[in-house]
Amino acid sequence: MNTTEPRLIAATLAEGGLAALFTAPDGARAFAVRWQGGVYGYLNQCPHAGGPLDFEGQVLESSGRFLMCARHGAIFEPDTGKCVGGPCRGARLTPAAVHEKADGSVWAGATD
Repeated sequence: MNTTEPRLIAATLAEGGLAALFTAPDGARAFAVRWQGGVYGYLNQCPHAGGPLDFEGQVLESSGRFLMCARHGAIFEPDTGKCVGGPCRGARLTPAAVHEKADGSVWAGATD
């Protein structure tokens, strides 16, 4: 099986909803989230201590404006992955390739 081919990770991804958790082609844990109409993907790893960002699929903090590490409270801009508050200020999440098709489905990997 070619693991670099795009793979469906979510039939739909709700704005402000739970993240779609998936395994990146290199085997790393990753997530995709919809924010302000765009779909963004990152490795599920906080740059501060290396642990996962999510808690049971939740990565957005209560206002829905930022991604938040459930372990240390670091907050990140959803569209850039830049840490704007907390112990890793200035660091960035590692992007994971995701794309959305016209039908709203979200795919991991390169566009086709």
